Amino acid sequence: MVPFELYLAFIGATLLLCVIPGPVVTYLVAIGIRQGWRDALIGLSGCSTAIAIHMVLVVAGLDTLLLVLGPWTETLQLIGAAYIVWLGISAWRTPIVAEGTDMAETPRLKPAVLYRRGLLVSITNPKTLIFYAAFFPQFIAPDRPTLPQLVMLAFTFITLSALSDGTYAIASGHLAPYLKSPRAQLIRNRVTGIVFAVTGLTLAFTRS
Repeated sequence: MVPFELYLAFIGATLLLCVIPGPVVTYLVAIGIRQGWRDALIGLSGCSTAIAIHMVLVVAGLDTLLLVLGPWTETLQLIGAAYIVWLGISAWRTPIVAEGTDMAETPRLKPAVLYRRGLLVSITNPKTLIFYAAFFPQFIAPDRPTLPQLVMLAFTFITLSALSDGTYAIASGHLAPYLKSPRAQLIRNRVTGIVFAVTGLTLAFTRS
């Protein structure tokens, strides 16, 4: 099991990560505006399936990797912390995009299409697995078995991300105008940058 202090830190970091809108939230909000929150939840089920697949890969891969690395695990964790800081810098510098005007009538998407697109939006993000591989080791106690900790963290991550994205899906009709405005994008970029940078630096100094 993950130590209680590390687990609480993981929950806090995961919640911060999940509430910041990204490609998945953008997709769910678009569906919610166009077809309603029920269809957005169908899209969410596809996104959650992709996250579950990622978690299986992370649990299987990280457990083996950490066993092989042994004394090099600390170095991997520092590299991961540096990567998280880099994500913060990238988020801070993300350009602001003008509000979209593509609100024309489009055919209603079927549930199978909504699910499939949600799956693809989430699973094809090229940075996702790299981020998980950098993120999860920060909350693994080296003096305890790795696999049970990874399983616990993975299950928690899936649950929290589904709850957070589900909230966006249900409230998308009300929140979308604010989430898409240039000012909202600027605030989101700044908050994301600060959160990731502070998280990465904190983890680096804690592990050093």
